[in-house]
Amino acid sequence: MNSLTKTSAIFALAAGLLTTPLAYGQASNNAYEDEWSRAFKQYAAQLNDPVLAQSILNYTAQHERLLQQHGYIGRVLPIPAIEAVAPGVFFVKGALMWGTLENFGLNNNITAVELESGIFVYNTGSNPAVAYSFHQKLQRHTAMPIKWLAIENYQSHANLGASYWMDVGVHNLYSEQAAADFWQVRGFDRAVQRVSEYGPLLIQPVRNVADRYTRFEDRLVINEGTGDEVHLVNFGGGHTPTMTGAFIPSKNILFTGDLGFVERLPGLLHGSSYSEWLQSFERMVDYVTTHSPDLDNLLVIPGHGGASNLTELTRQTYDYFKDLEEVVKQAIEQGVARQDLARHVEMPAYRDRPMYSQLFLRNALSVFDELTTGQVSDPLLADE
Repeated sequence: MNSLTKTSAIFALAAGLLTTPLAYGQASNNAYEDEWSRAFKQYAAQLNDPVLAQSILNYTAQHERLLQQHGYIGRVLPIPAIEAVAPGVFFVKGALMWGTLENFGLNNNITAVELESGIFVYNTGSNPAVAYSFHQKLQRHTAMPIKWLAIENYQSHANLGASYWMDVGVHNLYSEQAAADFWQVRGFDRAVQRVSEYGPLLIQPVRNVADRYTRFEDRLVINEGTGDEVHLVNFGGGHTPTMTGAFIPSKNILFTGDLGFVERLPGLLHGSSYSEWLQSFERMVDYVTTHSPDLDNLLVIPGHGGASNLTELTRQTYDYFKDLEEVVKQAIEQGVARQDLARHVEMPAYRDRPMYSQLFLRNALSVFDELTTGQVSDPLLADE
């Protein structure tokens, strides 16, 4: 093979990688080995030219060192623009639908808050590419260092960006104990498999760093008594079996996690419980009622939808489930069978909300099952 042919082969391989990545799950001895470097190593192993092979291996080693240093190598994705929803509060609203390739899996919110000595971020981003893109956009608004990051629950859109933040030096990552245990043992592999089906390049170079999470069970106050104080609270189950909410006294901000939906219809997925959701929501309201210095001006950042206030959040989340409960109870009292429920649970007042058509029956069936059997399903697939 002459030098021109060799060069052409390398560039052909590179071009192919951009459009036809290798299947996820091939063996890797390097945590920072991605599809790009792995393919070049395979190519080097097939060469009869040891000089060219070593050059390719040197290139892949340099690529992996850069990946370790920067957490992600690639372009800034066209994620939604950052909104300054309050002084020093920088917010990106995720898509009001499922995570897809078109929205880069970003269907929940990411928020950064300037505190006295650093930035607190709520949610990691749905993958390293999204985390990197958010970080790049954030640096146009503030030069403060990111010091703390909270992970809202069990799901991929809350966790898959964590390795990026760890690589760029954010080592204070917090998650509720059961959610972190689930993610480390079961959730990560399932989430990577699912995301790889619609966007394999989005999860390069994702790694499971849940073993580095700081875990808590009920409540953890970080930086207590300072201008950096943040309350991390497991308000309880609902959308997922447990969660991490956050309250920042100095900013009078509540992060509801997926206990709070605005605009988009809430979803009862695998592992969800509407009755636990209502109880957890009530605990959350009680908590901020006790701790907020000004409840009327409390800034609420929901898990999905735009920045809001407590009254609107209650109307769009809590009141929806109370209305749904009443509709399903009436159907049960009328002897409606489960398979006939669709004709009896239409809720016109909510029809204009995004995801209504995808979720109205699913939610009703979940409430029906809980009311009639008292059971909810396994949370393993709660990643939609």
